[in-house]
Amino acid sequence: MTLSDNKNRGEWSELYALTSILATGKIQTGNASENAENTEFPIVSVTRKINGIDHTFRIEGLEIEVLNTSDQTPTRRISRSDLSRQSEILLSKIQTGKGRSFPIPEAAPILIALGLDKVTGNGEKTDLTITTYDSRVKRESEQGFSIKSFIGSKPTLLNASGVTNIEYTIQQTLTESETESLNKLGPIELVSKLEKDEFDITPSNMDSRFEENLKMIDSEMDKLLAQIVLVSYEGKGRTMKDIVNILVEKNPLRYPSVNSEIRYTHKIKDLLEAVALGMRPSESWTGQTEAKGGNLIVTSNGAILCHHALDKDSLRTYLFENTFIDTPSRRRHNFGSIIKNVLTLNFQIRFR
Repeated sequence: MTLSDNKNRGEWSELYALTSILATGKIQTGNASENAENTEFPIVSVTRKINGIDHTFRIEGLEIEVLNTSDQTPTRRISRSDLSRQSEILLSKIQTGKGRSFPIPEAAPILIALGLDKVTGNGEKTDLTITTYDSRVKRESEQGFSIKSFIGSKPTLLNASGVTNIEYTIQQTLTESETESLNKLGPIELVSKLEKDEFDITPSNMDSRFEENLKMIDSEMDKLLAQIVLVSYEGKGRTMKDIVNILVEKNPLRYPSVNSEIRYTHKIKDLLEAVALGMRPSESWTGQTEAKGGNLIVTSNGAILCHHALDKDSLRTYLFENTFIDTPSRRRHNFGSIIKNVLTLNFQIRFR
């Protein structure tokens, strides 16, 4: 690493999470309920994949063994107390860094000590693979985790891209003057205006890769998602609870009214779980999970909480209660306007 390397807070947080977990030697589960009892799991080892190579660190008492990438034999030892001090400095620099991305020269000795040549990992859902010891069943368990950082801006659960654009056909024909006037509005104002004027807006197209992935979750998930995105731009609320309330009122999938709220909530949780654990819109997905362990949440004050996939209901509830539909850059992703009676909207999920 050179001193000029710039990374954003999310990327720096990945290195912070690694150092903090190694220094403390444990991860703490965080449940959806504030009153729920949290559980700590002691860590045996942590693996970080960079450029296809696994870098493994094993905790031995008050020290950390850095293992050889080829034969997994120890190459050096690091004091956990020293790493803890370096981790605290790293956290402070992440919190006070200026701009979208910035250098942290103090990270260089950390990378050297750990034998890493990059801050960022492999670009997959799994940021860290952690082996923990569960005293309840008296055995070790190895699972992958995705890191989400709340230091700075709120992290995304699903990133916006051209693939997450969805097209809607406006059934009534708009004049050129009406189209020009509507396109001067922001996306939420535009959809709200169409809704107020009782235009019929019908989902008509989405990326075929994204559509197939959604159908892996549920045969009607592509239809449901198109409705989720549409109602999220009506200006009536963008949290998942808001979305469910609007869907129950409109009931676009014609669920029986007696259990429509339960069904819409359940299917949105299915979507959030799939995104959190492995599904990417632009890549063919077989339904397999990558981050089998769940999510590691880096809070604004540097605490690290684990929402474990083994506690499936807790993870799903956490995702449902702590995410919302966001509006990304309109210009960057080319959406939010009407062309030839077709409206394009974009789908992005962000943590609250």
